[in-house]
Amino acid sequence: MIKNNILIGKVVHKRLSPIRHKLAYSVFALMLDCDDFNNLRKKTNLLSYNKFNLFSIYDKDHGNGGPIKDFLEEIKNNVITKKPVVCFSMIAYPRVFGYVFNPITVYLGYNKEKQIELVIYEVNNTFGQRVIYVIPAALKTGEIIYQKCDKKLFISPFNDGDGMYTFHIRNNSNLFQIGINLHARGQPILIAHFTGEKLEYTNYNLIKSLTKNLFLTLKVILAIHYEALKLFFKGMSFKKKPEAPKLQICYIKNNDTN
Repeated sequence: MIKNNILIGKVVHKRLSPIRHKLAYSVFALMLDCDDFNNLRKKTNLLSYNKFNLFSIYDKDHGNGGPIKDFLEEIKNNVITKKPVVCFSMIAYPRVFGYVFNPITVYLGYNKEKQIELVIYEVNNTFGQRVIYVIPAALKTGEIIYQKCDKKLFISPFNDGDGMYTFHIRNNSNLFQIGINLHARGQPILIAHFTGEKLEYTNYNLIKSLTKNLFLTLKVILAIHYEALKLFFKGMSFKKKPEAPKLQICYIKNNDTN
């Protein structure tokens, strides 16, 4: 079983080209054992699965809208990893008072030694579209996992549809960290990262996290649109959103997974 944790930290975005811009804001997220969703209320009465509560996790907010565990099982069966994946944890914002927007949800797939074999990046834009990048954790340097893939989803109205993402993941007993870099035409465009300190999954820490981030969902959505407005007034021009399916699942192969 993977330990459930609360992650409290800060999201930082840095735009490097063609105009330099930075924003940062405090958030909290949850890191949950996907096999333990039905037992969430046994550990705290503030968080529910597929039921309204102060905090909640709903299947319909993730994956293909069906049971998250079933969706992950289907993906796992379509991927070759060095060792079999036996369980998953999910890192996501919970619904707070029934509202949520997750720009990105991360699923970590572990082998029986609790080493990460697979990372799934579930990316949402504000137009209701979702792309899921499924990448075996083949490239490691120490405790950091490095991965990359071509960009498949229109996210920012100031970026073209093409580009390449590079990711790094660090997960240890004290913190979870994710970094995402976007490159296009050989130039760095955007750097984003989140570092979350792991807190014990308790009523007290949930309330503590909420008091520091009372309007979590509103903060995330307003930050996206407010910063877009500031970029517009700095001279950035809007790009036309291309047509795309509502859900895309992209399986990324690594040559050294065989």
